[in-house]
Amino acid sequence: MKIKKVVARDMQVALHMLRKELGPDAVIVSSRTVREPGLWGFFRPSRVEVTAAAERSIERDTSANSQDQLREELSEIKTLLGNLSLDNGTSLKSTISPKWSERFRAADLSPEISALLLEQIGALGDKKDEEKRVLERLAKCFALAPKPKAKGKRIQAFVGPTGVGKTTTIAKLAARRALQENKKVALITIDTFRIGAVEQLKIYGDIMSVPVEVVTTPGELREMLHFHKNKDTIYIDTTGRSAKKLVQVAELRAYLDGIPDLEKYLVVSATTKSRDLHSIYRAFCGIDLTAVIFTKFDETESLGGLAELCYRTSIPVAYITNGQNVPEDLQVADPSELARMILGVSD
Repeated sequence: MKIKKVVARDMQVALHMLRKELGPDAVIVSSRTVREPGLWGFFRPSRVEVTAAAERSIERDTSANSQDQLREELSEIKTLLGNLSLDNGTSLKSTISPKWSERFRAADLSPEISALLLEQIGALGDKKDEEKRVLERLAKCFALAPKPKAKGKRIQAFVGPTGVGKTTTIAKLAARRALQENKKVALITIDTFRIGAVEQLKIYGDIMSVPVEVVTTPGELREMLHFHKNKDTIYIDTTGRSAKKLVQVAELRAYLDGIPDLEKYLVVSATTKSRDLHSIYRAFCGIDLTAVIFTKFDETESLGGLAELCYRTSIPVAYITNGQNVPEDLQVADPSELARMILGVSD
């Protein structure tokens, strides 16, 4: 196990330094606010000191020296965890109500991210308007997707695992665009593997009176994009891909690479476990994602994993969906509302 301590101007810079040194699987062991010693330190901004640990990428060594070193490192980690505090010696639990730690745990936020967020909130020291400060900090985990260009054709592709609601999400967006905004829309699907996928999209197309095209090769996709060049928005439905089967993701890239101004949305279910969310993101991030869409908000109460994904990866959020009704059950993402939903706080 390798342990690294860094001092930086803020937590984001510290995390970047640690991940560069230890890799993406580094685990935060402790963090605290520090100042430079002496008189000059009093006038300069405080900094953060963060310690992280990661497994060594070496062959297993069962020698006595290796075991002694491992015990020393574990002892150091235990000491660091026991001393997790602010620089003035005040426990985090005394600077912010302990109920928030429990609320974060109930929301399925990992202990690591909970500790980081609570320390940043508690470092302010003032318990006044504590709920407001907690919600504001949690909301900062979410970045909003870029605003669409005011004019010109938009081409949007939707990728992600099987069963997360890509087709229904496309139907909701297309219905709003075609029926409410009176824009010219076309639907294209390359999902010919899932039973009923094409038929489902054609039913939506018939209801909205918009064309639905089926393509089976990257060349056919480009032909259809050219054929519908007069449309305001073209939505591309894709086959669900397993995060464990990188070959399938590579095949998907062959369809989407090289399409000018293509917006690529990762669609994932809010019911997905936090660890699986990160695996899905790692599988699809090579496609150069525009933003993420979270579906099935109505099927879970544990939403903390979504905040953790966005905090760790900085991927923007475009929409959330909370039901099967087309086009009603779709909302533009709002960071403040997401924070309230995660913690179960009403307006």
